[in-house]
Parts: sequence; structure tokens; C-alpha cells
Amino acid sequence: MRCAAMTVDVDRDVNIAEKGRIGGVSREKDGKTSPRYKSAAKGLKMIVSILDDLGIQGTFFIEAETAEVLSKTIDLRGLLRSHEIAAHGIIHEDLTGTDTGIKLSARQVEDVVVGSSTALRGLLRRKPVGFRAPYLHIDDSVLQALAQEGYLYDSSVIRRQDKGEIYPYRVFGPLIEAPISSGVDKEGKKIVSYLWPLHERERDVRDYEHMVSKFSAGLLVLATHSWHMVESYKDGVLAEKKVAENANWVRTIIQGAIDRGVEFMTIEEYIEEHMGD
Repeated sequence: MRCAAMTVDVDRDVNIAEKGRIGGVSREKDGKTSPRYKSAAKGLKMIVSILDDLGIQGTFFIEAETAEVLSKTIDLRGLLRSHEIAAHGIIHEDLTGTDTGIKLSARQVEDVVVGSSTALRGLLRRKPVGFRAPYLHIDDSVLQALAQEGYLYDSSVIRRQDKGEIYPYRVFGPLIEAPISSGVDKEGKKIVSYLWPLHERERDVRDYEHMVSKFSAGLLVLATHSWHMVESYKDGVLAEKKVAENANWVRTIIQGAIDRGVEFMTIEEYIEEHMGD
């Protein structure tokens, strides 16, 4: 069976890890790197509109601080009422210290894992069962903390498709990994199912359509950022024409998968239906 999950990281605009600082900052704008959220909010509304129009439930990995900020100006709980809520840290922490140079203690990792869940539960009245590490930086200490906190799954690992197949798998006791997919594009080169290069104009939408066409079984986890619909690292805040292109590309990839018979569902739904034991 071919299933897919459209996942969206909802976090601070154009986030960057900074040496010596645990939390993420935003790409410099007007001489400032303090976190921004305007593009994240606008892109979130666009993606939800696309998914709702296509009748698809998405999985939204939401940074706790971003959720708090966005909730002040939009009805975040109402906007995402039909979609899965999952956690994405509190202030976009580099949990492994790979880019910041700050190695978090087991207690600090636990505080992020627990705190992000608690914050989202308080704001959105739902307990997240999934987690995606900021920057996809994850190690055994993070996975162990997730398992101890009772998360159902993580989705921070990139794993290669095996002859077109890719499945979630168990990592720590009951904790399941729902990996982002690595496949090949139309030229046979490696491509990852994270749409980052598409929004940065480094990839063509046909590359992702080809990757979907080669997917034969399991769960294909597609991923993007909400802010990436509106802003990019290379070009900053995009002109409305490019924003519309981003929206059209995301819709095209999803609709193309549907047309090929791929069934969309949330990650939580897939695990409950296919790994319920």
C-alpha cells in the first residue's frame, strides 16, 4: 500500500543556528537576527488552505514559541482543528549542539522534549504524539527522552528508499521513527522528500514528481516549512508571484501523488492503522 504524509515545520522565519546560542535566530533582516514569525504565519495559512481544499489532513510540527506568538494574532487552534499537531522544540534548539557548539545535557534535552509537548497541549488543547528535531539534529539521547516522555514517534531521520519502499520502524522501545525519504530524481541523482531545495529554486517540481512516481510501498513523508512559502534564504521575502509559484508547486506535488493512487494521511494515522500492534 502506498501512503503519504504531508508534514510542515512551523517555526521562526528562515531559522539559523548561531554559535554559542541554544535557540535559533532568523536570517538577518534590516540588520537584525531576532526571531521573526510573519512569513511563518502567512505560509501556514496558505498550506492549510491547500490541504483543506484537497481534503487532506497534514501533520504540523510546531515550535512552542512560534505557536505562542501566532496564537496572539490568529486562531491557531481553529486553523489546525482538522490536522495533526506534533512538537518541534520550544525555541528551535539545536538538540545535539552540531551547529551551535553547545552540547545539551540529558536534563536539558528532557526539558525541551517535555516542555514543547506541555506548551502545545496548553495552547491547542491536544497532546502531540510526534516530534521532529529542529534542523533534523537528533541522537540517541533525544530518542531516549522521547520514548521516556511517551511520544509515539519521531520524524527527524532521512532514510533511503529500498526499491521504492520506505516504512516507519521502531527505534527505542515503543518509539517509532517515521523517516523522511531519500530517493532519486529524473536524472538518477539523490533527492530528499524535504521541499527545501524547491523553494530555494535549486530543484524543479518535476524532480519531486519523479521521486513520487518511483515510490512503491510504505509511507512517503513529504516535508516543508510554512515560512518557506513566503521567504527564502537566498532571496529574502518573496514577491507575490514567487509566493504563488510555491503554493502551486506544493499543490502540484500532492495532487500528482493523489492521481497516482497514493493515499494521504497523518503520520499518527498511518502508525495506528499499520503498526497498531
